Amino acid sequence: MTIQLNQHRIDALVLALITAMLVYSLGILLQAHLAGLDIGAWIWARHQHQFSWYSRPLFIIPAAYYAYRRKPLHVLGFIALLATSLFWFDAPTSVSPKISDYLEWEKQLFLANKNKAPLFMLLAAVGLFLFALFYAFWQRNPWYGLWIINLGTFIKIIVSLVFGQHIGLAAIIPSLSSLLVINIIAWIIWRRYR
Repeated sequence: MTIQLNQHRIDALVLALITAMLVYSLGILLQAHLAGLDIGAWIWARHQHQFSWYSRPLFIIPAAYYAYRRKPLHVLGFIALLATSLFWFDAPTSVSPKISDYLEWEKQLFLANKNKAPLFMLLAAVGLFLFALFYAFWQRNPWYGLWIINLGTFIKIIVSLVFGQHIGLAAIIPSLSSLLVINIIAWIIWRRYR
């Protein structure tokens, strides 16, 4: 009974933190809008901050945990945080040419392109990936979920290299570092509970 009560309090605290971070996100977005900034350009400039690339495990891991525990509000909250984390950090004063070239390639492919098929394919692929990932955890099959995240990351790298060629190299280190963190945490959990 005490463990359940403590778990309930932790879950409520996590929801409160998610809400606070989403309010913060809305606040900085609203501030940019009221300042008359072009929101798309503002988000794009801030997305060049490398921490927004490397922070993905901070959202994917707890979302998977809450999917395993079948807490949909928590899962949706962490996914919303993942999306809003694109603009949490100030635009960097200097950006590596590799990063700016990669982001420009993405922008041309998905946003500036008159053909919207690549954007719809990206949205469908991301949606399918997230659904499959969290469905695997919801069904209490973490190994299938881990397989999905590894496969999805390698597909992202392959797509970046095939379509972006040498520019796509910029996606390798952030993708593999996120994958390394996720796999190490999975290994630690497996060692502890096997």
